[in-house]
This record gives sequence, structure tokens and C-alpha cells, in this order.
Amino acid sequence: MKQILVTLTAALLSSSLMAQPLSPVVDLNSSSNSNDRPKPSAESLQRAEQFYQIQVLKDEVRTLRGTVEELSYQLQQIKQLQMDDYLDLDRRLITLSQSTPNSGLTAQQSAQPVDSQQLLQVTPNTQLPVEEAPVILATAENMEADYLAASLLLKERDFEGAIEAFKRHILQFPESPYSANAHYWLGEVYEFQGNQDLALNSFHAVVDNYASHNKAMDARYKLGKLYFKQGDKDKALVFLQQAASTDGGAGAKAKAYIKAKGL
Repeated sequence: MKQILVTLTAALLSSSLMAQPLSPVVDLNSSSNSNDRPKPSAESLQRAEQFYQIQVLKDEVRTLRGTVEELSYQLQQIKQLQMDDYLDLDRRLITLSQSTPNSGLTAQQSAQPVDSQQLLQVTPNTQLPVEEAPVILATAENMEADYLAASLLLKERDFEGAIEAFKRHILQFPESPYSANAHYWLGEVYEFQGNQDLALNSFHAVVDNYASHNKAMDARYKLGKLYFKQGDKDKALVFLQQAASTDGGAGAKAKAYIKAKGL
């Protein structure tokens, strides 16, 4: 009897399950509903691509701008280091000349002094009129100390202070053996600051008034570079060839510059 009940129960359950509707099977990989979604137009795809390219270009510009700023900073540092090296050499040469007997008077006589009015024309914007300059006895020791004090300001990156100190030295000591050096360093500072016109005036003061000075060829090389930057290749070549005709450091730099620029 018990076996019969179990058999009937199993049969009833089986028929009940067969009577219920089966749940539909969903294929996740099926694309049967893809036609229901709107497709992007060619114009929208093109705009998306253009936007992407613009973002890429912006990133590249930012990177390049940072690189340019870094290179500009490094260039300024190199220029400053070169200026420091030249100043150190300048001071060593002065010390050496002072250790040579009778070098003070010889140096003063070899310099070609210019009067104060001519100097004011060569170095414009001078803020120290001649009548306001304090009177200092023009001894060899005073002139050397005054010039070295001006060069020390340049060494310490006090450019404005150095400019005024070099101008003051030129005005106070028109027969100073360091006048050509002072003009030259004024030109270097002006060039470093990007003031090409004042730099040209200062380098011309060396070339025009102290032609036999050891800074004259360096000044010619500087004039050649500045005129080339201003687009006057003919005038640039004149000064560069003059500098290149010598065997010193200025000559080597001038020869290299002429070759690099194809002059």
C-alpha cells in the first residue's frame, strides 16, 4: 500500500512540472537587440577624433613649453658661468699686471681716454652726471680698487649696481687702465639683459677708443654676433672677420661662429 502511494505521488509531481511553462534562456552574446540602439554618425565620430587630437596637441605644447623654459634657464646659467669665468680671469690678469714693475703707468699711457661728454654719448641713460661724481684721487691703487669693487657687484649678480659702478668708474677715472674693461663688462651685462642697443654702444666704445686693448678683439666678436642677430650680416661679417684674424680665444670663437652661420 505504501509503495503504491509513493508511485502515485511521483506521477502527480511529474505531470505538474510538465504542465508549467519553461523560463526563456537568454544568450548574453546575442546581438539580436543591437539594431534597437542608435548608431553614431560619421560626423560625430569625426568630431570625437578631432577632440582627441586637440588634447594630444595641447599636451605636446605644454611639454615643449616646459622644455623651452628649462633650456632658457640653463642657457642663462651658462652665460652667467661664462661671465664669472671671464671676471675671474680679468682679476687674475689685473693682479699679474700689478706685480710687474712700472706696469701702472704703462697701462695708463696705453689706454686712449675719452672725455666725459663723449662718454655720455657712448653709454646713454647714465644716471651719474660728471659734476655729482665724488672726487677720488686717481692713484693706481684707487683705480684698481674701484674697478674690482664694480666687478665684484657683477660677480654677485647685482647687475644694476654693477652697471652704475662701471659707469662711475669710467666717469671718475677717464685715464684708468681699466676703462676698456669697464666698457666691455657693461656690454656683457646689457647683452645678458637683452638690451642689444646699449650692448652695441658699450662694445663700440672698446673698439673705437681702445683699439689696442686686449678686450678689443672680444668686443669685435661680440659686435659681430649682435649685428648678425639684428639681421645686418654684412656688418656682422666685418667684425667677425677682424676677430677671426687673431689666434686668441676671440679668434677661435669668431671662426666657429662664421662657420656655424655660413657667413
